[in-house]
Formats: sequence, structure tokens, C-alpha cells
Amino acid sequence: MKKQEIKNFICKLKRKPDGHKYDFGHVLVVAGSKLMPGAGALCCLGAMYCGAGLVTYAVKEDFLIQACSLSKPETIFHVYKTAANIVKYAKLRKVTSLVIGPGLKSDYKFVHKIIFSVNAPIVLDASGLAVFNGISGKLKDVKSKLILTPHLGEFSNLLNISSEAVRNNREKVVAEFARENHLTCVLKGKNTIVASDGRVYINNTGTPAMATAGSGDVLSGMIAAFVNIGDDIFDAVKFAVFVHGLAGELSEKEKCQASVVASDIAENIHRVVKQVS
Repeated sequence: MKKQEIKNFICKLKRKPDGHKYDFGHVLVVAGSKLMPGAGALCCLGAMYCGAGLVTYAVKEDFLIQACSLSKPETIFHVYKTAANIVKYAKLRKVTSLVIGPGLKSDYKFVHKIIFSVNAPIVLDASGLAVFNGISGKLKDVKSKLILTPHLGEFSNLLNISSEAVRNNREKVVAEFARENHLTCVLKGKNTIVASDGRVYINNTGTPAMATAGSGDVLSGMIAAFVNIGDDIFDAVKFAVFVHGLAGELSEKEKCQASVVASDIAENIHRVVKQVS
């Protein structure tokens, strides 16, 4: 990112003296499962460290205890049974952005119900994306502002094309997909690409140390928090990707390339934001 772009977004992070938690967004994380409760916890961590006023982790009852034991004490929990429960909670509790997918066991009907019923920016990751594999055209009918965060394999499955076809022309394929489906797409990897409405950003921060379980979950939470700041989703997603990469670089310096874990990245977000301010 250019220095002026960074400065402009940092200015948006400054809070008014009379601000309260609802001024800074309520992120709802629909994630996790009995075998992967940590995915949602990491996502919540990313959102908290990026300034979300409230963060709720939506869980099934069968892994509530595990999720609680892994999460920060500031985390709010919502126990749900159906997609309708999620939609009702989002409307009643003034949810301003959502993440759906990390570590989640879901199906098309579940995800479809939420994204077609909630009017807020929604980050789709992991299984939240996978339910649209081969039928990605259905995403263009969603009225909510969608942000998709696939890695190369997930993106090729989504479009039902080979990874090689994507790899050979990453920028063009991602930009066309985002434009045709009226959404923002984040193709994760070395030099992560962010595309939205004809605009493309190629990130230059990050390290192979970030190739570790949960790193993308942290990013999803970061994006969900930053989209609540200002009106330009593209700028918010760019900044999240940029800071995420710097936090990974800092984690590598503190440890070593092979020892970085996703929670290290989350814990370094505040240091990076302070560093670039």
C-alpha cells in the first residue's frame, strides 16, 4: 500500500472521545465445530485486535465448552441450531458484519439462508465458500456485500477450473470473477490479490512463515472488523491484508520461520498498526 493510503485508513481508526462499542461494529463469527473450535476463536481474535466493538462467536451446543475454553474472555457466545437463529440474532443484536466458514461444518442451504437474509458485509471462507463449488454464479444474486477469501485450491474448486489455470493468470481471473459476481475476492498466497469492481490490489507483505493452520481465520476476522470502518470495502480489505502480512513478518522475526502459529500473527496486529501509524 502507498503511504498516503495507509495514513488515510489509520485516521479512520481514531475514535471520538464519546464513542461507544456499537460505534465500532459488531462482528458475528459463524465458525468452528467439535473438532475445530479454535478456528472461530482465532477469527474472533483477529476481529478484536482490529477494533471491533463487539465480537460474537456463534456455536453449536456440542462444542460450546471447547470454544469457551479457547476464546478471549471478551468473546460473546450465541448458541444456535438453525440458520434462522443466526439471522434473528444478527438483526436483534445490531450485527454489522459476519464471517461464515472457518472450521464450520455447513451445507448450501445453511449458508444460502444467511447470506440472502442478512443485510451486512459477509466474509465467506473455507466451508462457507465450498458450498458454492461449481455454482459460483449464484453469488451474484446476493444483495449483501460479499468478501470471499479463498486460497488457490479453494478458488479453483469454486470456479471448477484447474489450479494451474488460475496460477497462470491470477490477476485477470480474480478480477473478472469479482466483477462478474459483484463482490470482493481475496486470493490468498504469496502476493495476495484483492479485487473488487474493476479495482485490483497486489499485496507485497507476508512470509512463508504464515503458511500455518489458522492464519486465514485470523485474516477473515480482521477483514470483518475493518469493513465496519468507513464506506469503502476495497480499502478496508486491502488494509487488512497488508497488516496481516506485516504481522506475519514481525512474528517471524520474533521466533523463526518454522515456529510461527496463527495466534502469533493475531497478537502482533496491534504492534503493526502502531508501527505504521
